[in-house]
Amino acid sequence: MGSSSNPSSSHNLTSSSLLTRRSIAIALYALIPLALLHYLLTLPPLPPPPTTAPPSSPSPLNQSKASSAVSPSPEAPAARCDYSDGDWVRTTAGPRYNGTSCGDTIKAGQNCEAHGRPDTGYIYWRWRPRRCALPPFDPAEFLRAVRGRHVAFVGDSLARNQCESVVCLLSSAFPAQLVRGAGGGDFRRWAFPSHNATVSVFWSPFLMNGTERPKAPPPAGELYHNRIYFDQADERWAAEVQSFDVVVLSAGQWYLNPAIFHDRGAVIGCHLCPPELNRTEMDFFGVFRLAVRNALREVIARVASSSSPARRPRLAVVTTFSPAHFEGEWDSPTACARTEPYARGEREPLYMDEEMLRAELEEAAAAGADATARRAGLAVEALQVTRLAAMRPDGHPGLYSRPFPLAGGVRERMPNDCVHWCLPGPIDTWNEILLQIVKRWADGADATAVSAAP
Repeated sequence: MGSSSNPSSSHNLTSSSLLTRRSIAIALYALIPLALLHYLLTLPPLPPPPTTAPPSSPSPLNQSKASSAVSPSPEAPAARCDYSDGDWVRTTAGPRYNGTSCGDTIKAGQNCEAHGRPDTGYIYWRWRPRRCALPPFDPAEFLRAVRGRHVAFVGDSLARNQCESVVCLLSSAFPAQLVRGAGGGDFRRWAFPSHNATVSVFWSPFLMNGTERPKAPPPAGELYHNRIYFDQADERWAAEVQSFDVVVLSAGQWYLNPAIFHDRGAVIGCHLCPPELNRTEMDFFGVFRLAVRNALREVIARVASSSSPARRPRLAVVTTFSPAHFEGEWDSPTACARTEPYARGEREPLYMDEEMLRAELEEAAAAGADATARRAGLAVEALQVTRLAAMRPDGHPGLYSRPFPLAGGVRERMPNDCVHWCLPGPIDTWNEILLQIVKRWADGADATAVSAAP
């Protein structure tokens, strides 16, 4: 008999096989999503998609934040700062010098302490820019930057005011020797032997050649005007340009006075002239701009004509217009009697101050481009002090341009100086900013010299 299969046994085997296959299939279907999830989780992040739109220019504030967040390369210059935008804030730190320690340098009329000014609050304010820091003046840093160099201040009595501030700040830490102009005066020179550095001041109230009107008014009917020659350099300082490494030009106040203007041998106009003179009346904005332009051209031309085969780097700085703060008549006892700075927005900028500032900024920028095009080796910068100076009505000598003016009581008419600045005082801040400009220039000049060395 042949063998026969067991139907029950075959059925059980088939059922078991089907069950096993189904279990495997279910397990595979369950594992596939898990594997896919694991793959996706372990992928590296995708790069951002490229964009064809140009990046938008960041605002100055965002640029400042970005520059502080990213460390520049060692070769990159320090980020520039708008030092003109800020606030005056109180400080407990006093100045580096006083009217006694630097009394031999300070012009008597600006030595407010020696002349008995009773309040001292005006020396306890610091300028705080809104978007960057302004360090206190460091004499060692300044002299390091101008080691072996000549720094010249050229201009009117505010140029002298600023120069005396620099000398007082420097001599608070390093000995200074007066080597020209003993006894005071408008042409002085100091040497700082520790760094082989020189600081000079040159009187040139118009920046160009000019004839100052006499101190005493002439007889009635005669002209009482300055005469300015815009086509002629003031050789009292221009003849020494070749010796300057840094020249700081500062003028403006003398252009507010009556004057007759000359150019190329002809009278081109007049400011505050009597009608009978029959001359074209010119406002002082245009002629002041012309003076700044021609003074900078004179510097560029004389530097560019240097016979030296390798011109050394030089720097020209234009200190912008410093406003006066007369309130009422100049000889009123309260003409400038304020004892604190203006707060931001408390005093609107004056049209005259802003126009003088605009002229200097535009002429400095144009001169810088001209010097670069001529390969003169001269950098041109603007030291913007107009707006921060406008906020300091408390910093002038006022009545104390003369010794102890109230000793005999208050009189109806008392002369004031609401133009110049007490030393020490707000003008020391001008030189804190100047230090940053000079350091930036010197670092670039020194790096260039090192890279060019054989």
